[in-house]
Amino acid sequence: VDVVEGLVERGFVKAIGVSNFSEKKIRDLLGHADVPISVCQVECHPYWPQRDLIRFCARNDIHFTAYSPLGSPDSAAMFKRETPE
Repeated sequence: VDVVEGLVERGFVKAIGVSNFSEKKIRDLLGHADVPISVCQVECHPYWPQRDLIRFCARNDIHFTAYSPLGSPDSAAMFKRETPE
């Protein structure tokens, strides 16, 4: 955390983002970080809507970015669903 925050403080980067972090991991990080997290990027699509994480990010002013928004080729098989929710 200290190294990445140092990059912000020295002006090398403007913001800090995370990828594939759960709510628990973000909470743990927020407990140690001085520089706020600006963005959280995770897989999110109709087969895996991530609603709780979206709400958590909104409450904490963290921009939520979805990757694979149309689902990955194995999404339906992984979640054993025929159609999206």
